[in-house]
Amino acid sequence: MTGAASPRPAGPPSASLAVLPFIEAMYPSGRRALLSLTQVLEQAGRVRLAATDPLLWAATARLLAAVAYAAGCGPSGQREYRHQVRCGIDLEPAVCWVGDHAADLDLFHPNRPLFQDGSLHAAADDRPDAGIEVLYLDLTAAIRRPLLSDHRHLYASTPVSAARAAGLLLVQQMWCLGGRISASDAVYGKGSNFGRRSDACGGLVIQPDGTVAQMLAWRLTPLPDPGLGTAHWTYTPRQASAAQGTAGEGGLVPDGEADALTWHPRRILLLPRADGTVARTMFAQGWAASTQTDPLTARPGCRDLLTTAAGARLSAEAVTSEEDAAPLLHSWWTAPEDSWAQTARRAAEAASCQPPDVRVTGLTVIRNKKIVNTRHVFLPGSLLGDARGKKAAACVMRARHQATDTTPGFGSAHLFKETFMLASDEERARALHGDLDLDLDLDLDDSLFTTADTPYRPEESESCDPVDVLTRKLGSWARSRHTRGLIAHLAAWAVQPSVTNPAYSSVTRIVPDDMHQAGMLTAALFAVHRRASRAENPYGNAPLARLMRAFGTGHRRGPRHQPTRAAMTLILDAPCLEDLRPLLLHQIQFAAARRMTPDWTSLMHDLANWGPDIQERWQTQFHTSQPLPPRHQPAPSGEGHLAA
Repeated sequence: MTGAASPRPAGPPSASLAVLPFIEAMYPSGRRALLSLTQVLEQAGRVRLAATDPLLWAATARLLAAVAYAAGCGPSGQREYRHQVRCGIDLEPAVCWVGDHAADLDLFHPNRPLFQDGSLHAAADDRPDAGIEVLYLDLTAAIRRPLLSDHRHLYASTPVSAARAAGLLLVQQMWCLGGRISASDAVYGKGSNFGRRSDACGGLVIQPDGTVAQMLAWRLTPLPDPGLGTAHWTYTPRQASAAQGTAGEGGLVPDGEADALTWHPRRILLLPRADGTVARTMFAQGWAASTQTDPLTARPGCRDLLTTAAGARLSAEAVTSEEDAAPLLHSWWTAPEDSWAQTARRAAEAASCQPPDVRVTGLTVIRNKKIVNTRHVFLPGSLLGDARGKKAAACVMRARHQATDTTPGFGSAHLFKETFMLASDEERARALHGDLDLDLDLDLDDSLFTTADTPYRPEESESCDPVDVLTRKLGSWARSRHTRGLIAHLAAWAVQPSVTNPAYSSVTRIVPDDMHQAGMLTAALFAVHRRASRAENPYGNAPLARLMRAFGTGHRRGPRHQPTRAAMTLILDAPCLEDLRPLLLHQIQFAAARRMTPDWTSLMHDLANWGPDIQERWQTQFHTSQPLPPRHQPAPSGEGHLAA
């Protein structure tokens, strides 16, 4: 069903999100693309959301959760949820649902447009001047000012595409601010000119990261009473009733999770032009949600909001920078019953797996109507899964409350340090006040910057390991002026792989057939490094994942450096070497520019065996500062060569 049979005003084509490419997505190789809902769900195991606007990322993730719940993909109980996060989620029902409900997902449907009020067509026809510029929906227009109060910079606004309009609509549906709205009672009805803020506005929303399949597997939790409820994909007037929820204090209460995820805090109608672009929109107050005082996370649609230890909303003001993990980690460990954070944490413990990486998004607002800034913080699953983090985060928060003046993000950097996590509460408190040095830079040890003219060999005799043979051969090629052309060809292969590359046979004849791809990739990365590096020696002493802990600037390195952290996330999600190649190429170029060299033997072994075990080891080496085994030193008492 597409809705095409319905009479449609002249001009605007259908814009169903089932087929409209509007979701910014990224493939494991780093390639970005705009995809439709159907495409994202069909490729959920490969793609991840890649919107650069954190508010849009969160709103898109919430839309996908609503669709998956409506399609019946949610687990029936805790046992099924644990199996889902451990083994994956089946999204085929969601793909079928989107195809069957394409008309319900149509932005320009004449009668029931998605997340809009189709009845406003009559008012728009009678009062062509009643609408506002579509870019008024952009929340960046409310930075430091009430929404719709001063938009001189938008007076010359231009029409936006249907895809852009969809993004603006989703952000408003999840994040809309409170305050006065430029809406006439004569057009919209009494009380339409004062908007209430959404539940998410002013708070912090925690959502799992990863591929779309991983994100939904963790996000779709078992639902306590009142259960799923009824999704409302288009706006209709509603009163408190048995079918649509009961009256709460000052407003309506959603009848379930699907109702809350498709809530309409605003009455909106996009006014498309004949070419499918949107220049103007109708905009007024929508459904007024109850301000009941029940525990926040017990309310449908609020389970992914972070709370204080007392169960109240954790304000976005509590997060003082995009590196401020302490209040978020503290909330993760003190989350109340029925919250997403507690459900996911307990499932990870029961399933003996690590929690997912998460994104925390929020709006810092003044009096619910002025945006001061947005907050977007990434928390790695390794930090969330470390039981020591509960006491460590509590210690940081106590120190903040006791201090009269602290810098933004005070104490959060310590949570990523192994020495701080191992310390006692007394030692942590002294370290936070500067009275004790816990050697917090232990992770940047000398091995990260040590190079050698030959690769390490644990045995006295000549090794027959093809990996060892190739890495030694690479060093001889790099030092000889007769093989400069070969190195150049290898560097070219890193950018454009081809079996016709003149260097291909030189490498593949050294290693067995099942290591051709790993050997070529290692050799190509070695060549790129040698051509760009000023380091005298070609061999490093640290695995690449550990070396990346030193990537960054100033005090923000490794997991605390957002670009490096994002790069590692993509690397760990890459399913094959072809997807790894462009990602590793950027990291090797970065290392070469800073005269840092990885352990090529370790890298080739890892590439040849790339899979869950290697990915888990890389994640551990990157996110923790535990010293590596002394594998690059002569082993006493006949000890052998340890795995990286």
